[in-house]
Amino acid sequence: MYNLKSQSLRRRILNFKTLSKAPIKEALIGIRMQQAADSGLGLLEDALRGLPDDYQTPREPITISQTQLTFGPGAPSSANVEQRQLGWRFAGKSKRYAVQARTDWFIFSHLAPYTTWPEFSGEAQRVWRIFANVYEPIHTQAVSVRNINEVSLEVGEDVEKYLNFYINVPEGVPQGFKNYFARIELHHSEDIVIALQSGLLSVLPNSAQLLLDIEVTRTVAPKSEDELWAAINSLREPKNQTFFSCITKEWEARLR
Repeated sequence: MYNLKSQSLRRRILNFKTLSKAPIKEALIGIRMQQAADSGLGLLEDALRGLPDDYQTPREPITISQTQLTFGPGAPSSANVEQRQLGWRFAGKSKRYAVQARTDWFIFSHLAPYTTWPEFSGEAQRVWRIFANVYEPIHTQAVSVRNINEVSLEVGEDVEKYLNFYINVPEGVPQGFKNYFARIELHHSEDIVIALQSGLLSVLPNSAQLLLDIEVTRTVAPKSEDELWAAINSLREPKNQTFFSCITKEWEARLR
């Protein structure tokens, strides 16, 4: 592990307040599962059929491509590409929520405009309970909470107007840029890691979307549903701590 700052400066305690104009483009709750030997796509499909009517919408397959390369003396090289389906993604009829149901992950999303954590986590728990009662994963391996935040950045605006986390360009080189992306993984505690990303999205002639992506992941082995959701709820504080530490006071004032 490597240190960015001295121990005394690493964290500062902040008072969190609800934002009336939260910049959340998408909020996600993830549950990583260990699947049983017979927990394939068939059982996953059975679980999805048991979801409420609001989630009985068209589904898009989630697939992964695997490529096998073959080389040999005097023989032409060949590539065998195989696609394997992991699950499905779909949105609710209300367009407020979306689900990624995989054989190894359950990911529940709250799409913009974001409302409140109790409403979001409560709906996620309701859908998870119906899903898990049929799919019956052996146990949970990890949980995560992720917020994807965006703000429009006009041409000529400084990134540091909005964010405290960005690429530090040294003096002596041009300070104007066309694009950038920064990512760092932070060790929060023995079982919690924070993945922090910032960069530009959707670069247009006169503006771009400035990204602040925060994902907090905790390794867990809960013995009950209460323990599972207590672990998920415990990630809210480090997620908020990271968010308010990353944004400037000027941007925060505009979000109140």
